[in-house]
Amino acid sequence: MKKVLAIIIAVVVGFGGGFFVAKSMQNDNGKGHYDLEVIKEQVKEVSELATLEDRYTLTVPYTSESKNLWKTNIKIPFSEKSMVAQYDATLKLGLKLTDDNYDVKADADTITVTVPHSVILSHEIDEDSWILLDKKNGLFNLLKPEDDSDLRKYAKKNALKELDMDALYQQADENAEEQLKNFLGAANPDAEIIVEFE
Repeated sequence: MKKVLAIIIAVVVGFGGGFFVAKSMQNDNGKGHYDLEVIKEQVKEVSELATLEDRYTLTVPYTSESKNLWKTNIKIPFSEKSMVAQYDATLKLGLKLTDDNYDVKADADTITVTVPHSVILSHEIDEDSWILLDKKNGLFNLLKPEDDSDLRKYAKKNALKELDMDALYQQADENAEEQLKNFLGAANPDAEIIVEFE
């Protein structure tokens, strides 16, 4: 009887120990069989990921009037100067990751990556495409080189109002999700990759 009891105890202890080892292997620091530090490094390699490039053409008007009539803030009559430019530009959107703005979690079969929403990575005017369609000097208010520089700055700001930025950001996020899934899936083929935005 004692021998049977000893065998039963050994089986129970052995089963319990095996279950504990299996459980610890599956949930080692919440990593499952994936090494979180390795995955974080894989995501960190992305750093800055351009996921959408939008090339557009716009025509933009620019006006400026002289003020300080008799040292006041009153506009000087007939002093308005203006330019109208047409140009091509390229807008790039995508992920910009830092050490503390993304997170990675994993369990036995799922890797979840949380990243920020897409941002503007670059916005450049094609200088070869820049054409002044019209320009007009104001009375005692002549166009200057800095007006051309101001027009370029204004053109970029104005473009963000003219373009459907909500749709572009959404498309950039969708592309980022797909690219991250492909990137991490290639390195971790057995895992389901989930990408979340915050």
